[in-house]
Amino acid sequence: MRKFPKTYEVTISLEHLPILETKLQEMGLEWEETGDSFFQPFQIKEWKTRREALGHSGISVTFYSVLPMTDSILYFLFPNRYEKKKKIHLTNALLEKIPNTIKPIPAPNLKEVLNKWWNEPTRLVFGNLSEIHASLGMEGLTNPIQGRHLQIHSGESKLIFRIGFLKTIQYRFHSRRFKPPYPKLAECYIQTRDTNTDKSFGKVYYSFIGYLLKEQNDEYLLPFYHLKPLVPKEIRKLIPIEIWNQLVEEPNSDWLETNLNADELEFRPVYQVSTSLPHHPK
Repeated sequence: MRKFPKTYEVTISLEHLPILETKLQEMGLEWEETGDSFFQPFQIKEWKTRREALGHSGISVTFYSVLPMTDSILYFLFPNRYEKKKKIHLTNALLEKIPNTIKPIPAPNLKEVLNKWWNEPTRLVFGNLSEIHASLGMEGLTNPIQGRHLQIHSGESKLIFRIGFLKTIQYRFHSRRFKPPYPKLAECYIQTRDTNTDKSFGKVYYSFIGYLLKEQNDEYLLPFYHLKPLVPKEIRKLIPIEIWNQLVEEPNSDWLETNLNADELEFRPVYQVSTSLPHHPK
């Protein structure tokens, strides 16, 4: 049986700060010595700075706090929402303590949080799901994935399209079911490589960059269904119509996709379901 957590720990990392690393280290030592109350109820557990080019620097600070009962219950019941709120608070607190940095991130109001929580899709049901591998000329295009290096081979980038008939969008407390002819929906992934803070490269991923429909003129409906983001326009116009040829016209197998918030293909699981199973969306 899970118990209410008694402590909470989180690391906040800031990069490309317009301040010398030596100055940033002085500030870190000051926070450490004075136990700066500015971060209360959090305390600084450890911190580390990084030197960057052109007089810039970065810092990672690990905070921890003992959770009062109310926070312990909130963290237990709504961990993602709690973590997001605390990360925004601590990021803003750090930015306000460091001169000449960007403006703090505005915290979402309660109405926006509830609206997103209510309308955010949690699962998709596809008919006849297929996976298409392709290469497109991407030389000179803006990198659609922040913090990752776009992999380009001989002027082309590798993409994966996961294509199927969209049959159901499952939300937290309701669902939207489509009738034949089902819309043809695709997820688009592009090959990227992690970029480390020391500018070296890490693992290769197929990163999710958005949804698209066979009929581009209908894609204004996707935000209405809260399916975000759309494939960037500069990439969307390069995608040939032939990618849809893999689909047969009559869907005869259902596939359930979960974890829609994951950024990589390997972390967005899909498995076949039967309409007679109890977990099948109604």
